[in-house]
Amino acid sequence: MTALKWILWSSLYLLYLSPTITFATTNSTALTKQRIIFQQAKNALETNQISRFHALQSQLNDYPLQPYLEYLYLRHRLSQISNATIIQFLSENKDTFYAERLRSAWLDKLAKTKQWQTFLDIYHPPQSVSRQCLRLQALIATNQHELALKDTPELWLSAKSLPSSCNSAFKLWQDKGLLTNEFRRQRIQLALLADQYSLALYLAKSLPDATQAKAEILSWQKMHNNPLTSLRALPSSRSNILNQDTAMSRDIIEHGIARLARKSTNQAHQSWQRIAPAYSFSEQEKDRIQSSIGKRAALSREDRTLEFYGDAPAQPWRARAALWQQDWPGVQRAISSLNYDDKQSTRWQYWLGRSQEELGDKAAADSTYQGIIMQRDYYAFLAADKLSLPYQMNHNPIISTEAGLDIISQQPAILRLKEFYALNMTLEARRQAYKLIQTRTSRELQLIATLTHRWSWHNQTIALLGKAKYWDALDLRFPVVYKSAVLKEGKKNNLDPAWLLGVIRQESAFNAHARSRVGASGLMQLMPKTATLIAKLIKQPLKKQSELLNSNRNIQLGSAYLSKMYNDNQYNPVLATASYNAGPHRVKKWLPKKQLAADIWIENIPFNETRKYTSNVLSYAAIFEHQLKRPITPLHKRMPAIDPKKP
Repeated sequence: MTALKWILWSSLYLLYLSPTITFATTNSTALTKQRIIFQQAKNALETNQISRFHALQSQLNDYPLQPYLEYLYLRHRLSQISNATIIQFLSENKDTFYAERLRSAWLDKLAKTKQWQTFLDIYHPPQSVSRQCLRLQALIATNQHELALKDTPELWLSAKSLPSSCNSAFKLWQDKGLLTNEFRRQRIQLALLADQYSLALYLAKSLPDATQAKAEILSWQKMHNNPLTSLRALPSSRSNILNQDTAMSRDIIEHGIARLARKSTNQAHQSWQRIAPAYSFSEQEKDRIQSSIGKRAALSREDRTLEFYGDAPAQPWRARAALWQQDWPGVQRAISSLNYDDKQSTRWQYWLGRSQEELGDKAAADSTYQGIIMQRDYYAFLAADKLSLPYQMNHNPIISTEAGLDIISQQPAILRLKEFYALNMTLEARRQAYKLIQTRTSRELQLIATLTHRWSWHNQTIALLGKAKYWDALDLRFPVVYKSAVLKEGKKNNLDPAWLLGVIRQESAFNAHARSRVGASGLMQLMPKTATLIAKLIKQPLKKQSELLNSNRNIQLGSAYLSKMYNDNQYNPVLATASYNAGPHRVKKWLPKKQLAADIWIENIPFNETRKYTSNVLSYAAIFEHQLKRPITPLHKRMPAIDPKKP
């Protein structure tokens, strides 16, 4: 197959993949031709056929991505192009992601050639730390010292080493007597908290008490590396940095207690009880230290958790610890001392109602539940179950007209977005969408989301509506897609299709080509090893990893894996859902010593991601039943009690 034929076939295939996309800029035949020419021009540029590139580009004057080709050309020729040409391009394409990328590359070139005034003229935040420092350098070079001095402190207070481009600004700041020892100490503290000991030692050299500062830093590092040994030596009568009751020594001890609590909360608690009386810790410091021990214990669901918290102000994990121990008065005390926003959330209102119910005050419990059941989330659904009331789905579709959608669809930025997506230029499409998300109003984002939904770009629709804070368009946020595969595999694996859809929605937001940073792929975000194992188990071996990007194959393997999690975890949907996210080996470690209500178990999942994941999937299952126009299964029926691990 020739290159030209392959490009033509690819374009037609992309059109086939996106049958719902329509473009009003031109008829489909002309658009197909433009796409082919665009791909030919891009290929010519990449192979350095510059004359051919220009000839092809000249045929695309009315094509939305023609400026993108120009960007690709300019990007690697900044030294050959006049400043006026680049400025004109930036001006004409200011609402594009690629104009900003060109701006950043040009800023680096201008700094290298010391064209400082032009640098300042075209500088536009946000920029990297290095370019922020180059801006200060440009201000100094153009005698704008006051402005440079004004913006220097924010850059100075960094926990990590800064690029050499910052040096001239810091030197001016120091020469003017504005780099005080207090600023140095603040940065040393930031470096220590980030385990940047070399930076801290370097900064300490400039302090008048450099020897003392170095000793404190080395003491902090020693405490970090071996907290138990360092804490055991305290308090002591020997001359030692940590025997001096200073703010730094107390900070080091606090750091050590928190580090030790990661390994042993009992040892951390004992060390704290022994050491605390010898130092003048403030009440706030005492509360922080007790809370650090208590939270670690709560994450491990230890029996002494509430004792470790002591009289420290309540935090969410203290309330969770009280739930785990079913100390209902303790639950109420913990909730009552949360900050106002936390206390009024559906989460803690539900648990307040649960505590009231457990303590026999049904009227108060019913009133508390009643206060949250009009919302649409996991806790509101659980509250509705308590009152035997239906869930409030609160569907509120986005109101739009075809004329209004047509107007916004013809905007150049939207035309570019459509073309990037249609040509399967995934990275560019995401970057263009991000640019829109940063610059458009909530109403505009709603209309753009309506368009992306029509293109079947569902994960982007969900992201746009999230940024618009428009949560109630269930048809767009919870679309019933891949229905035939979900029904087929659900039936084969004896899984509720609404549950399956909930998992897919949480895993990938219906992005069939999703890839995570750790290597999970596809709709149900399968890891390669897991997919290979499951494929063998169902006697349909995986021939290549790219199969996971096929929606039907991914749902087949993901459903089989979810079924295995269900069978291996007490036939309990709660445990199966948590295992799908965190892995069965972790979930087995989290099982209680005796049977426990599922809502309490979920609330005490130690991983924030898995706790949110599990509750989301359960609530999403109810929403998808609504979307499938099926009777809604109450959440409590999906949440049988959690049995202890079998001996």
